[in-house]
Amino acid sequence: MTGSPMKAGIVAAMGLVLLVSQGCSMKWLQSDGETEAGGGQKLTGFSKNPSEERVGKGGGIVSLSPSGMAARQRAEITKEEKAAIEAGLMDVFFGYDQYTLSNAGMEALNHNSEWLKEHPGAMMRVEGHCDERGTTDYNIVLGDKRAKAARSYLVELGVSPKQVGIVSYGKARPFCTDSAESCYEQNRRGHILLNVKK
Repeated sequence: MTGSPMKAGIVAAMGLVLLVSQGCSMKWLQSDGETEAGGGQKLTGFSKNPSEERVGKGGGIVSLSPSGMAARQRAEITKEEKAAIEAGLMDVFFGYDQYTLSNAGMEALNHNSEWLKEHPGAMMRVEGHCDERGTTDYNIVLGDKRAKAARSYLVELGVSPKQVGIVSYGKARPFCTDSAESCYEQNRRGHILLNVKK
């Protein structure tokens, strides 16, 4: 299908309106940074079970309900988190309403980039998360900006763009559920997952 980038943007916006109006409980954006011949982003999933992912053409808006997440997919997420921990990869944390990398965030990503360069077959996913304040839609965008900031920095350090995927969960998957600043700090993060090909 050929079309202008403006038409693709309109279609994506209409899809977002449709998803929001249907009351989806979880929305996320995902991009691996590859571009298609038509100049648009080529979006790919991280899960090995495509039936559990929905990647919207041109916009990348995806909707999954937590109750629809299969036990196998939850096990894969646990496996991906465990792989990141075993590799010594570190999450990146952000200030309130911020997506700019701090010095500590850059240090964590410097460490992560060295590991990724030594393991070119590995695929990292950066999940953008936010605290509970703000609207769902606002936090989806903020989480996306956080994940993209981490990904851009890794690419600047020489990591292959094909090794780093991003996804935004906004405030839908909090690490800590208390309504306190100490909890909010833990939720404002770029959470690192790892898929190592053997």
